[in-house]
This record gives sequence, C-alpha cells and structure tokens, in this order.
Amino acid sequence: MKKSIPSNHFTVGIDDDVSKKSISYPKYFQIEPPDRVRAVFYGLGSDGTVSANKSTIKIIGEETENFAQGYFVYDSRKAGSLTISHLRFGKKPIHSPYLIEKANFVGCHQFSFLEKYNVLKFAEEEAVFLLNSPYPSTEVWDRIPRKVQETIIERKLKLYVINAQQIASDTGLGVRINTVMQTAFFLLSKILPEDIAIDKIKKFIKETYSEKGETIINKNNQAVEMAKKSLQEVLIPLKADSSIHQKAVVPSEAPSFVQKVTSKMIAQEGDDLPVSAFERDGTFPSGTTKWEKRNISQEIPEWDPQTCIQCGNCVFICPHAVIRSKLYSPELLSSSPDYFKSTDSKIKSFQGKKYTIQASPEDCTGCGLCVEICPAKNKKDPNKKAVNLVPIDPIREQEKENYAFFQSLPLADRSQLQLNKVRDLQFALPLFEFPGACAGCGETPYLKLLSQLFGDHMIIANATGCSSIYGGNLPATPWTSNQEGHGPAWSNSLFEDNAEFGFGMRLAIDQQNKYAILLLKELKSDIGEDLVEELLQAMHSEDKEVYQQRERVKKLQKRLQNIDKEEARQLESVAESIVKKSVWIIGGDGWAYDIGYGGLDHVIAQPDNVNILVLDTEIYSNTGGQMSKATPLGAVAKFASGGKPMAKKDLALMAL
Repeated sequence: MKKSIPSNHFTVGIDDDVSKKSISYPKYFQIEPPDRVRAVFYGLGSDGTVSANKSTIKIIGEETENFAQGYFVYDSRKAGSLTISHLRFGKKPIHSPYLIEKANFVGCHQFSFLEKYNVLKFAEEEAVFLLNSPYPSTEVWDRIPRKVQETIIERKLKLYVINAQQIASDTGLGVRINTVMQTAFFLLSKILPEDIAIDKIKKFIKETYSEKGETIINKNNQAVEMAKKSLQEVLIPLKADSSIHQKAVVPSEAPSFVQKVTSKMIAQEGDDLPVSAFERDGTFPSGTTKWEKRNISQEIPEWDPQTCIQCGNCVFICPHAVIRSKLYSPELLSSSPDYFKSTDSKIKSFQGKKYTIQASPEDCTGCGLCVEICPAKNKKDPNKKAVNLVPIDPIREQEKENYAFFQSLPLADRSQLQLNKVRDLQFALPLFEFPGACAGCGETPYLKLLSQLFGDHMIIANATGCSSIYGGNLPATPWTSNQEGHGPAWSNSLFEDNAEFGFGMRLAIDQQNKYAILLLKELKSDIGEDLVEELLQAMHSEDKEVYQQRERVKKLQKRLQNIDKEEARQLESVAESIVKKSVWIIGGDGWAYDIGYGGLDHVIAQPDNVNILVLDTEIYSNTGGQMSKATPLGAVAKFASGGKPMAKKDLALMAL
C-alpha cells in the first residue's frame, strides 16, 4: 500500500547504482526562483556589515513590494571575528531555509578574507562578486590568491571592487564601511533603479542618525556619493596566474590538536568535525589564540628606536599583548633578520643590554592605543611619536620574521625586575595574550597585568560576560602558560554565583593545604625533617619565594616515590597545594553590582583570602548597553535613553 504524501510536501527522485528512491520534502524547501536575489556577505565584527544588511532588509521590506529574508551567522565575540549574512529578496513570498547554498551575489567586505576563507563557496555560475579592495581594478587581479582566481574564471563570476576603507576614512566614518558597501550592493543587485535606491538609502540614513546630528548624516551621505563614483568592474583574464596562495589556517608548527580541531573551527568548518577528533575527556589546550593569526588590521604599530624613551607605556596599555619589549645581550643580534630593530638600553639597572620593542603583525587589531599613550615626540616631525601606525601590507612579511626572531630571545630574569614599576613590568611575560576582545578593549589590559604579576600561581573564577567571551570561548583561549608550563587556571561560572564559585575554590585549596601539612608532619621522619621544616616555614610574598617553594615541592615529590605508605600516595595527590595559590574572582558590573551582588556581599564579609576584580564598564556591555546599578546617575546608555534615575551603587564603600 502506497503512503500518501501530505499536500504541503513535494517529491524528488534520486537515481543511484542500487535503487531508485523518492524523498519527500516540505514545500517550504522550494526551488529558488531565478529572479530572486540570494546574497551572502562576509564581514568583520564591528565593520558595520551586519548593520548594513539589517538596514537593507528594512529598506527593501518596508519601502518596496519585495519580500525579504535575512539570517546572520556570527559568534559571541562581538568584534574582530567573521560574520556571514544570508539575505534573500524577491517578488514572491520566501519560504526557503535560512542558509543560502547557491548565491547569485557575494560580498566580501575584508580583503584579507581571501587568504583565509572560501568566500566563493556558495557563489553560483555568473554570480556578482563585490570585493572591498585597497587596490584599484587595474591592480587587484594580481593580488588575489590563485585558487580564488580559478573559481572566478571557472564560474564566470563578475568581479567588482571598491575601496570602502579609503572612502570611510576620507569621510570621517573611521572603520565603519557599512554605508559604502550597502550602496555598492544596491547599485549592483539592481533590486531598485539607481536613483530610487540612493534616495531610499539617504532616507534611511536620516532616520537612523537623526539623533546624532547633521554632521554624521552628511558624512554618510557623502560616503554614498563617493561609493557611486568609486565602484569599478574588473576585467577577468582567461587564465589564473597569481603567485599568491591561500595560507594555512594555522602555522605548521601548531600542536596536533590545533591542526586537527582548532583550525577547522577557525576556518568555519567546525560542524564537519567528528566526535572522534576531540579528546575523550573533553579538554581543550590553553594558549591557542597565538595560532589564530586573525590579520584583521589594516595598520600596525612601527617602532622608532631613536625617539623611544623606553618607558614601556605602549607595552603596558596594549589590550591584546601584541606589543612586547625585551632586554638581551648584544651578541644575540648576530643572527637577527635584516630589518630587526634594536637600540642600547637606557635603563640604569640594565646597562650594556640591547632593547627592542616588537609587535606581532598578524595579531594586532589596529586600535592605536599604543600611539595614543606614547609620550615621546619625534623632534624632526612633531606629528610622529616613538610608535606610529603604518599600513601593514608593505611590511607584514618582514615583521612576521622579526617577531619570530624576537620570540627566540630570552626573557628577562623576573628576580631582577621591580614589578611595581611600569618600566620593569614591560619585560614580564603576559600569560594572557591575543584575546578576541573588541579592538582597544578597556578590560583586557587589567587581565594581562594580573597575568604578568600572579599568572604562574593564579586561579580564576570568571563570571559570564565579556570576560568569558574573550577569555574562554571556542575556538581559542588567550590564557596561556610560561616556559615551565605554569599558568593561570581559569573556569567560568554563572552570573549569579561567581563569588561563591571563587570562594569555594579558596576553601578547597585551603583544605587541601591543611591536609598536605598534616601528612607532611606524619611523614616527617620518612621525608626528612629539614625539607619538611623548609616547606612549612616558607614565605610566599614574592615571586622568587613562590619559585623556591615550587622547587622544594618537586624535591618532595621525588622522595615520596620511594616511600611505600598509603599516606605518601595521598600526599602526592595534594602536594601542589603547598605552593601558594592566588585566587581571583573576576567579572563585570552586571555580575558584581546586580545579578551576583548578593553572593559577592557575603564573600566580601568572609575572612578568607580572595581577590576580586570588577571590570566596571558602567553598563551591560556584552548584551548591547543596558544600564546596570553601576551606571552613574543621569547617564544615558544605548538601551537607556532616558537617563539613569538612581545613583551608582558604591561597591567599594560597601566592601569597607
């Protein structure tokens, strides 16, 4: 007996070598009409791509007879990560699944994506390809990787370029290229006649930015007019001839797990990973952001050794630990690259050493804080400082080589550093590096600082929020370890109980420590009285003392292996607790002032030794800008336009 097919389904016949099958699909998985615009856009979080596409949907959906559909794919990192927008427009109602698999329009809003992602994966034959390019139509072909060239030729794509970054810069819009790319899309997609499309865009600009004043409206309108004049079609050769090849997702020296698993996630292929690719216990390695190499900045800092006063401010302020400095022996320069810069140390305690400031070009976000904070002025050119932003393309390869050599130079001896001074602190290794936070983040410099001061014996309870997004989010984590394998232990908890979570860590560590001390005393004669007394009497106030205690514990562990007692096995399991652990409870003001305050209040009242860091942005940053109890009286937030009606809660006073 044949099964009847529901009226809201249709059938598709499939031929293969074994049998003929008939599969029933819901009708909403319809074949796309040929006149429907199916557009996929690749953007960078914070460049305005998603905003532009949302406004495009509003313009077409509200101002025309067309139907519109949009779906946006992006991770929880708000800025600096890939965004993919799937948009459909057409005369008929749209009942297709959200993700587009065959696009007749592809927009790539960041030129560097060509080397990292398969942006033409969904482009069908004769589709339009819009590329934001720093190169004009006459030069761009030679700058496109060969594999992308081959796809363009094979699928007979129509390629158009526009220098959106330059237009945004010239009109005072900064990195926001959304208006430029939106205009280019309307001109190429021909959903509306050109004049009508421009009028609609300008109308929407006025509605969107009316509260920000005429200046912002005029800048956006100017960008629209410049976009009209700047869009160029590229003449496609018959043969792919580029010497540029798409780069490996992660460097070849990356660990096996990063090569097999992390790289797939970075390449947006994480859904294809089998369960067998992961570790059986579900663990992920730390310190993996250094393999991401996001290459998201158009400009990077360049160091001028002659102007530099070696204050370390640029290293201190960098939110992403991109800029580092080192002191080293002059003879180590014998194998340095040709373009590697150095100068004599001006720091009295390190006379005779060489000094270098070096940035990691592929990890920089181009925020410019290093330039902003630099106090040194170039005497010949007052507009320049000891650190200046320059275009990355001409110097990227040489700076990669310079950074690799810089990494091979030895680290400063921490025992010789005065870590209460910025000038010395710049040489301390950060154990929090290259986080996926927004460019110029105001929170991450503090976390980097903590990792430099306490990182090798630090345990962190982290409240959900921005610090969990850039701190422990897949595919990569910035918390890392030093050359001895020591680094922060980090764990995330919920908004409402993070203070209790960290407090529990403290209690557990203290209990393990007490048990270890009890066992030490019981096994004193077996271990050796001198070593036990040293372990029990050790101080932990300075770095070198923590290091010395760690060495004693190693000696203890060796001796325990030769003691055939159950107590020795138990002491082995808790021996690490004899070394001091610095417990930190960290989170934003949403946790500390609002949702988790009840628990924080109780933890503050306890006598146990915990440290608390509140990353107080005075609004709910991670969810878009709602006011919190940390928002000052009268302050206006994005989702609190009426102003805060109550004074800011005084958390420090309550702690007192």
